[in-house]
Amino acid sequence: MTEEKISDVRLRSRIWSALRVAVFICVTCFIWNDMPKTATAFVLIAMAMGWVNLYQLRSEEVEKPYYRLWLNVIDGALSFVVMASIFIHDLLKEESAEKLLAVGCVLLLARLIAHTLFSLGVLREGKQLPRKRRWSKLANISITITMAVYLLNLEDYQQISMVTSMLLMGASTAAYAYWYYRDPAHRKPLSIASQLTMSRIVLTPFFLWVFFYDNDLDYSNNSLVFKVLSLVMVLGFMLTDYLDGKLARSMGEVSTLGKYLDPFSDKISNMTIFMCFIATGYAPVWMVAVIYFRESSVETLRTLAASEGLIMPARRSGKWKTALQGMGIVGILAGAIDPIRHFIPGFDGIWPYFPQTIMGIITLVTIISGVDYFVASKHILKKFV
Repeated sequence: MTEEKISDVRLRSRIWSALRVAVFICVTCFIWNDMPKTATAFVLIAMAMGWVNLYQLRSEEVEKPYYRLWLNVIDGALSFVVMASIFIHDLLKEESAEKLLAVGCVLLLARLIAHTLFSLGVLREGKQLPRKRRWSKLANISITITMAVYLLNLEDYQQISMVTSMLLMGASTAAYAYWYYRDPAHRKPLSIASQLTMSRIVLTPFFLWVFFYDNDLDYSNNSLVFKVLSLVMVLGFMLTDYLDGKLARSMGEVSTLGKYLDPFSDKISNMTIFMCFIATGYAPVWMVAVIYFRESSVETLRTLAASEGLIMPARRSGKWKTALQGMGIVGILAGAIDPIRHFIPGFDGIWPYFPQTIMGIITLVTIISGVDYFVASKHILKKFV
């Protein structure tokens, strides 16, 4: 592309960006004038204009770095202004507003500030700004859709759309931070398998928040949307647990880090879920205490082996234990969803005893697995006893 052509495309891109800013300003005006449907239409127009600018005009390829940075800042600031306007307008009009919307506004502002500071740091170091990654594009689309959902007051979809946006914002921020801090000259990038393993650790606090979203220890009172989301997150944990090992072996990326990180992430996610079960009455304290004792004992044994330059391989009993824990957790969370429980004949009758029965079986298998590990590792213990 010639310099003249680049200048022409750059000019059109800036004009298009200016028009998009004007559209967002109109959205804000329509919100304060109680015209939600018109505001929604303009939000969708802004989303279409962003798509044209990114994919048709290819603004990221032709725009100068600092211009691109400040255009992104303005775009993010306008998204925050629109979201904050929705929240404040609802608060003034109804004297109450969705708490999740307030959290989303805070996260949106924090993401904007963090992205700006990181980008300025990149430019001052004389490096090129990265193009928008997949997570960032998905986050921006989700935020725009969330605006429309709140403007139209679609109560059944507000929470799920906002949670989706928050998760995508977290993923895009983590991806950007990882790109920023990674030094290819001195540090080997994490493999795909290790990234999947890390995702379980990163998402575990989000599970805790989703499980107790209604601020009530009784999980049965939680919203159906968040019960389903809890189940989906656990299924995601199980899927990544299956994929990380499979990918590491198939791509020849088996590493010492992965061998330690995989069981650690399993224990972090599962023990967090079990502690949630204690709070809501699905598991007695002693069962989770026994499970914790087994997990910490095996990890201590693994650490002792590492101090002698040995790697304690995973036992088949450990794999069965992890699989059973996952299936048990899925069974309990699925049973807590009323439509699923009512659909299965006779499940309502056994439900009061189901969670603790499943946890009892999990505890028994966990104990057996722990004994198996210690019996198989007598040669390691002899070095210290």
